[in-house]
Amino acid sequence: MNFLLSYLIIAEIYALAAMSTNLLIGVTGIFSIAQGAIFGIGAYIVAIATLNDALPFPLAMLLAMVLCSLVNVAMALPSLRISGDYFVVTSLGMQFVLTAAFTNLTGITGGASGLPGVPPPVLFGIELDDSQSFIPLATLALVAGMICYWLVMRGPFGRLINAIREDELAVSAAGKNVLMAKVGVAALSGVYVGVAGGLYATFISFIDPSSCDIAASFLLLTMFVVGGARTLAGCLIGPALLMALPQILAVMPIPSAAAGPLRQIIYGALLIAFMLFRPQGIAGQKL
Repeated sequence: MNFLLSYLIIAEIYALAAMSTNLLIGVTGIFSIAQGAIFGIGAYIVAIATLNDALPFPLAMLLAMVLCSLVNVAMALPSLRISGDYFVVTSLGMQFVLTAAFTNLTGITGGASGLPGVPPPVLFGIELDDSQSFIPLATLALVAGMICYWLVMRGPFGRLINAIREDELAVSAAGKNVLMAKVGVAALSGVYVGVAGGLYATFISFIDPSSCDIAASFLLLTMFVVGGARTLAGCLIGPALLMALPQILAVMPIPSAAAGPLRQIIYGALLIAFMLFRPQGIAGQKL
């Protein structure tokens, strides 16, 4: 039972991160490869704040949401003025810079060894220290994220960013502020991935640079591609399928040292296959 609950919690956490990626890439057409690093900022903020008893969990999560949103916007402002391959390269550079910071700021992040023993969340005096007590929090966060996503996509702002993806020049010619709309998407995307990172650190009780490196960004990209573009269902399907893969490999008769590389090979093969044969993903809209 705990095994199933742990899988569901991890899938719910990554579903929030997938919504962040879908907002940027699927909805707005901003191809970013730095979402894994922003995920790491949220995780490290909550881990450091709770480990040092600097802030209670709710305030630490709020701080993570705000800082991830601000960092996403700060990274977006210079790079949103360019497009296409140039933006991909820019976001990739940002990913490498943040990963290097997580690895080398040993006095703050613990360096390559990471931060073990991150305390579990405490809400209303209740310590959520196991899967059964943690899953209501993860589910509540996911449901709140889904409602927000649904409302945004059906409002004027959602129609605006969809139009930007279709024809940015036409939207600009119509008098709309395209840059500010993209900044708004970057801010909202940062909030989603910040919540996901904070929940991840407190549930796993550990965070290190490998949890938010370039492979993590490609994992989020693969979830987006497999689940589907521009749909809420796709944000749930992709994480549910890809988070099941490590559990399947764990029970297969293969050496544990080979499980990690094999998982990365499968992720890459899925990404290539879906881009070739079904780029809109399982539940997504046609790209």
